[in-house]
Amino acid sequence: MTTTDPKNIVLAYHDAFYKNDRATVRKLLADNGTFTGPLNSFTDADKFLDSAAIFMQLAKKTEIKKVFVDGNDVCVIYDSTTIVPSIPVLPIASWFKIESGKINFFHVHFDPGPFVKAKESGDIAKALQSLAK
Repeated sequence: MTTTDPKNIVLAYHDAFYKNDRATVRKLLADNGTFTGPLNSFTDADKFLDSAAIFMQLAKKTEIKKVFVDGNDVCVIYDSTTIVPSIPVLPIASWFKIESGKINFFHVHFDPGPFVKAKESGDIAKALQSLAK
C-alpha cells in the first residue's frame, strides 16, 4: 500500500480484516498506536492483532453503511455478520486516525454482549472448530 489518503488506508484495513488477511492488516497499523475496543485496549500493534485475530476468523461478511472523513480522522459505520449462528448482525462504528500513512489510533464501538454470551455457551469454540474441518 503506497497511498497516504486516510480513507483509502482505512478501507484497505477494513477489507483486509474481513478477508482475514493478517499480514496486510499489520502493515497498515502503526507499531505503537492506540487500539481500543469494548473488551480490551492496546498500545502495541502486534498485541492488538493477536487479540483481534479471533474476530478476523469469525468474520463472515461486512456491509459498510457510511464513511465519514475529516482530515486524518475516518469513521466507518457498518454491519458485521459472523460465522457464529447465535450472534446476529452486529452494528459497529470504528474511528481511525491516520499518521504517516498508518493507523495510529483505532477505537471500535459495538455491543460485546453477544460475543460474551457466545463464548460462555461454547458457540464461538464450535464456530472456530467448523473452520478446521
